[in-house]
Amino acid sequence: MTVLHSREKLTLANELIYELKVKDAMTREVIFFDKNATFREVQMALKENRISGVPILDEQKNIIGIVSIDNVITALDKGYVNEKVENYMAKEVITIPQNYSLVSAIKKFEKYQFGRLPVTDKAHSCKMVGILTMGDILNRLLVSIQTIAEKVEKDEDKNSQLSDELVRKVQQRPLRFEVKKADFDNAGRVASIIRNYLQKLNIDKKLLRRVAIVCYEAEMNISIHSLGGYISIEVEQNGITITAVDYGPGIPDIEEAMKPGFTTASEQIRALGFGAGMGLPNIKKCADRLELESSMETGTILKAVVYLS
Repeated sequence: MTVLHSREKLTLANELIYELKVKDAMTREVIFFDKNATFREVQMALKENRISGVPILDEQKNIIGIVSIDNVITALDKGYVNEKVENYMAKEVITIPQNYSLVSAIKKFEKYQFGRLPVTDKAHSCKMVGILTMGDILNRLLVSIQTIAEKVEKDEDKNSQLSDELVRKVQQRPLRFEVKKADFDNAGRVASIIRNYLQKLNIDKKLLRRVAIVCYEAEMNISIHSLGGYISIEVEQNGITITAVDYGPGIPDIEEAMKPGFTTASEQIRALGFGAGMGLPNIKKCADRLELESSMETGTILKAVVYLS
């Protein structure tokens, strides 16, 4: 299937939320309590620090619950504000690992409508290393944008043309990167490497953003939905070609898979902040040309082209 379409404008912030990790934005100094704290103690901490909730940790700093301002209000209304939080705290806590991308965190905020997300040291771990809010994300984006703007001012007088030798090296053969199944700790690694590589070739920044998103979404699709595969990138005179190949199983209905929000990801994968059903639609928005072939026996081949002109 080949898809041609008009492009949507991508901002620098779009690019950064794919590139930056949760650990880049999270707050590391966290106010927390143990299970023996009372709701009255939590109430005072929320008021003094102007926050909407606190995690409850055990002696090893593992998160075992969370108490929000709504929990405190309920305790006040029902008369157990001086009792321990252990018996009333929310024990099903949604967390996010520190190595996940900010785009994964934003998807979780949108899904659960929480004010903050506890951050763990790695996937499937309860060891808390920080806390993340949408305010943290916005502040980190502003700092990154300011840093980039300052760098652009310093570099604006430099020559932006590719040398003939560098062009020859790029055109000799595609770069290829392996992608493992369910490797969420390294989510976005391939996309980041490719983006940094293209930066050295002085590719236009707007094109870089589109290529980075195509690579990220293709990488996550392979990791979430397949047995593994690889991504290759080839820079030619007229465009950049990203090829994503997985080893199956294939896509049963390509037309259905292209619809925004359609996903076959498990509930466990969606709880981690992935598999929202926007991978292929995002690739379609960013590519000038998209080819997609899939077989239930051999897997899927996706080829996306971003023109340089």
